[in-house]
Amino acid sequence: MIKIAIIGTGGMANAHAAEYGKLDYCKITSCSDIVPGRAREFAEKHNIPSYYESTETMLANEELDAVSIVTPDQHHKEPVLMSIERGLHVMCEKPLAFTLADAREMAKAAKDKGIFTAVNFARRNTGSAQEAARIAQSGDLGRIMHVQCTYLQAWLATNQWGDWRETPAFLWRMSSKHGSAGALGDIGVHIYDLATFAAGDITEICCDLKTFKKDIDSLGDYVFDANDSFIAAVRFANGAIGVIQASRWCAGDVNTVTLKVSGDKGSLDYYEFRPDGKDLSVCMGEDIHSSPPVWKTVDCPETKSTYERFAESIRDRVQGQTSFEGAVKVQAYLEYSFISYKEGGFVKVEF
Repeated sequence: MIKIAIIGTGGMANAHAAEYGKLDYCKITSCSDIVPGRAREFAEKHNIPSYYESTETMLANEELDAVSIVTPDQHHKEPVLMSIERGLHVMCEKPLAFTLADAREMAKAAKDKGIFTAVNFARRNTGSAQEAARIAQSGDLGRIMHVQCTYLQAWLATNQWGDWRETPAFLWRMSSKHGSAGALGDIGVHIYDLATFAAGDITEICCDLKTFKKDIDSLGDYVFDANDSFIAAVRFANGAIGVIQASRWCAGDVNTVTLKVSGDKGSLDYYEFRPDGKDLSVCMGEDIHSSPPVWKTVDCPETKSTYERFAESIRDRVQGQTSFEGAVKVQAYLEYSFISYKEGGFVKVEF
């Protein structure tokens, strides 16, 4: 039985508890949160035996195999390093760190200790995303030429998820003071991961960020200065070029993720949770020469979640698909996007 503790018991922690709860070889035995009373409420809700307001105390007192870290982005580093020092395997919410330097430090610490790691790049959690990446990497599309990846949300333009002015979970995402890297850090991280999962490493980035004026500029101590939208032109190590973009202003697209990869022998088109169920289609081989071209829907097998892959890595002693080392690359894409925006033009990415 793998004994797991959850560190940080806000909204997203409920998903961690639910997913680990599906695995009969895992048990959540403790949780911690610095907000008074929150860990206790979380423990009662999910039938967790113990809870703490100090992560350090929890790690000292509990017999654990692993932790799942769901603290705000700027507070990932400390519990990650404390857990690694105690020899615990670590899953962390995305992005791994607040800076590239911190991500590198965390990845090195895990590697030096022989720790199995995972980062919750949740856009990989569909069979169609896994199959899209497999096809793109297989050579069936030929030489990859062009990549488009988008993540469109609407919560700044609509009330489909509630009024952002009244929801702390939205407010902190708009405030750099509260640790937000804006749409780039919140949802851009997912599509940088998804695009490179399919098409390989990015070597150069040219990024533009935009913070649009709202009807109010601040609310209490939340100052709305984090970016709402971004667009990045990118160059891949394999020679392809692409566009990666995200926005919170796209009415009609509540939570839409898309990926298109085109090569000299075909293309694939992925749309996460497409309403008609046809999430992945391809046009390749002789179908590209038809008039009009023929797109065929791909039947995709179910896939394991990031949580299950992490648990399996501990059980089977084999590093899973996502890791701190891979997350360093995504962290680099974020950091060099900000550098490009400040400096103007393309910048080279260094991992």
